Amino acid sequence: MSDQKEKQIDLRETPTYISIQILYTILAILLMTYHATQHYNNSNKTLFGDFFLFGEMGEDMLFILIGFTIFYTSYHYIEKQSRYKEFMIRTLARIYTTYWLIIAIPGAIVWFFYPEIHSSISRLSADTMWQTFILWFDHPRIAIITWVLTHVVFFTFIFGLAILSKKFIILWFIILFLSFINLIDRVFIGSELFGEGLLYKIFTPHNLEFAFGAAAYFYIKKGFKIEYYKLFLWFAIGAVFAIAMLQSYTELNFYKSRVLVFGSVALLLIISVINYGHYRTPPQNNIFYTLGESEYIMLMIHGPILSIINFKIAVHYQYGWILTIITLFIILLISYLIRIKLEKPFLNTIYAKWLNQ
Repeated sequence: MSDQKEKQIDLRETPTYISIQILYTILAILLMTYHATQHYNNSNKTLFGDFFLFGEMGEDMLFILIGFTIFYTSYHYIEKQSRYKEFMIRTLARIYTTYWLIIAIPGAIVWFFYPEIHSSISRLSADTMWQTFILWFDHPRIAIITWVLTHVVFFTFIFGLAILSKKFIILWFIILFLSFINLIDRVFIGSELFGEGLLYKIFTPHNLEFAFGAAAYFYIKKGFKIEYYKLFLWFAIGAVFAIAMLQSYTELNFYKSRVLVFGSVALLLIISVINYGHYRTPPQNNIFYTLGESEYIMLMIHGPILSIINFKIAVHYQYGWILTIITLFIILLISYLIRIKLEKPFLNTIYAKWLNQ
């Protein structure tokens, strides 16, 4: 396929892209509700019967979805060994321009007005500032999701190397092998082979979830699909709820084995939704699709907003949960407006300047 024909394909109009955008919205809502639930638990109260204690699965789903999205939108760059610059600019610009803008908000609040909101932020010093600024490993969390972003940046560079040369794919397998050893040690042995520091974070088991995303991509690329798409989707949803019940209402805690448990269930859900899109394409004007493009902003801003409104106010009142729900809707609205009015136009300007588009 020529580059001219390639440009005519708008991935945003494909059933697969529409489906995963809906999932991005769902995982953002799941994570926000989970963090709101944590605030109530920290105040010796419950929110929604503590059901959303399993909401940390949203982070595992995020790793898988990001892995899938990058492969889905950019693997052809590796096949053609071209457009390294375009891939890096598009990916890093989306991460960093919004990140640098939004970290200024909680940063200013914590450093100058409310240092007790998050002690790790208030202790930022000159030698940790650069780590926070560029998302280097071991940086203090200035927002709840920033540790995830660090791994996304790492994965972006590793993926980009394979665009320069397919020989770097061997590096993927080395990293995945060490990450698998790390996971096995973490879950079954407990010898802390990689410790708790930099090596553990570089070879985090979450790297395997990027591979899960790649597996989902190759699943649809090979044309595999399940005709009983509705049954498959309901089975995946049922698996998610089953894990939710086990995590929230039993003594089981899947935190250490989350890549195995949460990751597998999240992958099942992702594949079932993509499979569903082969037969019943959701409409682009679906509200979840519309919000899907704002998911990154939701994840960035919900931490400081919930910390102030939810943790400092709502948890202290009998009907504070109503304020919590209203706050979640406000976060959705603010994220959408930031995406449409600020982020998207600004990124289009960057792409026009640096990619001559």
